[in-house]
Amino acid sequence: MEELLYDVPFVCKSWHRASHNPSCWQSLIFPDIDHNAVDEDENIKYDASSADNESKPQSFGAFYDRFMHEYQIDSGRFSIGGIIKVVIKRGNGLATVLKLPQNSTEEVLTSVSDVCPGLKFLSLSCDYKFSILSKYSLAVLELITNCTNLETLSLESSCHRYGNQRFNHVALLVQISIHCKNVVDLRVSNSQICKYGTRSITALLPKIKYLSFRKCDVDQKDLISLLLRCKELVLLDMRDCVGFKVDDEISKLASHISTFVY
Repeated sequence: MEELLYDVPFVCKSWHRASHNPSCWQSLIFPDIDHNAVDEDENIKYDASSADNESKPQSFGAFYDRFMHEYQIDSGRFSIGGIIKVVIKRGNGLATVLKLPQNSTEEVLTSVSDVCPGLKFLSLSCDYKFSILSKYSLAVLELITNCTNLETLSLESSCHRYGNQRFNHVALLVQISIHCKNVVDLRVSNSQICKYGTRSITALLPKIKYLSFRKCDVDQKDLISLLLRCKELVLLDMRDCVGFKVDDEISKLASHISTFVY
């Protein structure tokens, strides 16, 4: 994606035209915003997708800084949400892979929901905004209902500092079970969704094949329940997780899994 934005269009006119072909924009991986743009103690210093904020950082990170440089955009007028919308529009609805940066707003999610019906891989942040009935949470649920071809969902969090928030994991898993019949791969990192949602996973996604819990809290009893019910698992990645112990019982229950790492 970086080459399509910053290199290919400037080679010659024919390459410029070719770079606008929607088929070139099927895999959209947006880097996260530079951590200096995020306040460690008070959520977010600025709205990462808004152009109307006077306290924007000098740098958003190499990818976004280069966008401003190549297209001669002043940092005061630059919007992360704006570049996301521009790139997604170039795909003309053909995108199948999408990773959004952390701190994307509900407006960005809504715009994605409207124009990317063919997504097979989706990666989202599930930080503090992903709490019950928040606008961000509702926008995520709306996006999920439109991703009927989805196969892989990745939920990422930058750290555990939002661990006390009630994540809307049940509503999310319900929507996946109803609308995303092809989902076989769920990846969760740095999140409490495993501590409170593992039973929901076993109940709503019993045919899941690939589960990745990285740096998560997982209860011993819930892990046993998962191993008992999710018989089609071929990969279970629980590296850097806490809250459970791999004893003889767990080892026996996980014996049918081709790859079990912890």
